[in-house]
Amino acid sequence: MSIRILTLSILALLSFELLAQDSRHKKKIFKDDEGKVFVNKDLPVYLSVSSTPDGSDREILDGKNPAYSSPMYLDSEGYNTIRSPWQVDPETKKVVYPKAEVIFELYADSKPPKTAIDFDSEKLARVGEQIVMKAGMVSFSAIDETSGIEAIYYSVDNGPFEKYTSPLAFNNEKSSAIAYFSVDNVGNVEEISTVNLLIDNSAPVSALNVEGDKSEDVLSARSTILLEVKDNSSTNSKIFYTIDEGKTYVYSNPIAITNLSEGEHTITYFAVDDVDNNEDKKTYDFFLDKSAPRVIDEIIGNTFIANGKEYYSGRTKLKLVAMDNKAGVKEIRYSVNGGEFKLYESPFYLTEAGNLNIEVLVMDKVNNRVRSAEFSDKNNLLSYVDLAGPKLGHSVSGPSFTVKDTIYISKATTISLKGSDDDSGFKEIDYQIDNGASSTYAEPFSIESGGFHTITYNGYDNLSNSSTESMICMVDNKGPEVFNRFSINSNKTKIIEGETVNVYPPHVVLFLSSTDKGAGLDKISYQVNGGTMLPYRSLIENFKKNRLYRINVLVLDKLGNENQEEIAFYIE
Repeated sequence: MSIRILTLSILALLSFELLAQDSRHKKKIFKDDEGKVFVNKDLPVYLSVSSTPDGSDREILDGKNPAYSSPMYLDSEGYNTIRSPWQVDPETKKVVYPKAEVIFELYADSKPPKTAIDFDSEKLARVGEQIVMKAGMVSFSAIDETSGIEAIYYSVDNGPFEKYTSPLAFNNEKSSAIAYFSVDNVGNVEEISTVNLLIDNSAPVSALNVEGDKSEDVLSARSTILLEVKDNSSTNSKIFYTIDEGKTYVYSNPIAITNLSEGEHTITYFAVDDVDNNEDKKTYDFFLDKSAPRVIDEIIGNTFIANGKEYYSGRTKLKLVAMDNKAGVKEIRYSVNGGEFKLYESPFYLTEAGNLNIEVLVMDKVNNRVRSAEFSDKNNLLSYVDLAGPKLGHSVSGPSFTVKDTIYISKATTISLKGSDDDSGFKEIDYQIDNGASSTYAEPFSIESGGFHTITYNGYDNLSNSSTESMICMVDNKGPEVFNRFSINSNKTKIIEGETVNVYPPHVVLFLSSTDKGAGLDKISYQVNGGTMLPYRSLIENFKKNRLYRINVLVLDKLGNENQEEIAFYIE
């Protein structure tokens, strides 16, 4: 009888499941270099016996309960055993003493491995769902508790999965999507992990702004310096700054400069991002101006001191000059007697009459300002603005009368001019007739030439404030014209006493009339043949026959200018 050698073998039926990440990975049995056998816990296990090492006469064992033994499943994760009660010596075929079990070890493995990703960088940052680092290497490592790692796989930017063999280089400044997983030796597949990796090789860029009063690079003590940073990758970049070689600070709030001394200063600043990209240092030089401008005043024009008052006229100008140590003068404003502050642009006239109190507000280009009073009780004199010229008037002496705005006069009439001033005092009057030369008034004067004339006269006080008045006059130096008319035309003449005269019948009637181009007719008088001068009221009649008549006519205008004419005729 031949002896059959029994061999215990394990068959594993693998289910070829298509894995989501790679259909190449299937559940299986694995035997390592130490001879340990690892079975994927999801696989069925069949026990068989054979008397030959190659299993040519193998028979599958059904067990007492085939429903649970053929196939069977390993119930425990990790270490499992199949035992025979006693060890038998292969030569003698007898139980070996001391007795010991025959143990077959199996290791069940149902757990996938775990993969870790490692970034070869001294500094990493996380921005949202993204990992940020400088250019460098990315490597993977995996662990499995039981059967060990078969392979690690990775994919970049949705490319096909490749087996990991060595660290990956990421040098270009861009964002990459990395997916990775591991498979153990019995086909357990890890779920895919993903990470977004951003390579940031660029330093952040910082910027400086000034908030508040600023003129070019001159700042006021009220100004603050703001620093900000722009970085396309990192969000937590820091800015470091130093003022005048002092201590370096991390910027967090606007920098107040009010406690710095007046003068030149330098702020040095730079930004560093989360992955230690360092910006080159920048500097900003500025001048801190804490001083308000100074103002100097100057009076341009007339002043006059009388009775403890210093008088300014309407032609007096106030000139304001401001000087500033650095920023330069922005504007000067002034207020007269508590009024609204006005912008000073050029010397201005003092146009408010009465006591004078001027306040000046001066501001430089960084809004340092000073407010001061000027000319209030200056030089212990009460300042007073006299804007009004003298009060002027005129009068005439001699023949005159007035019609509306015109005074009718003759060359015998004299004209007087006068002026008075209750403030700085009256000084003088000058006048001109029509558009003639100006003369200083000294005494009453008359106008010889007839016709309409305009007399313009200007009065001045001691500040040369002036007033102007005028008068219109009509100078009439001629008497009226005489006109006569007979009721009958003469048809013959007669020589009497060597004089040729017109001849009229006794019933003729004589009419007299007169006109005056200037002042106007006042009255007409007449006398007949040297008789009494009679006022002319109506026609002249009742002439006697054969008589020569000489009628002397006298006319007067309203200024007393007269004219006489003789009318000679003969009555037959």
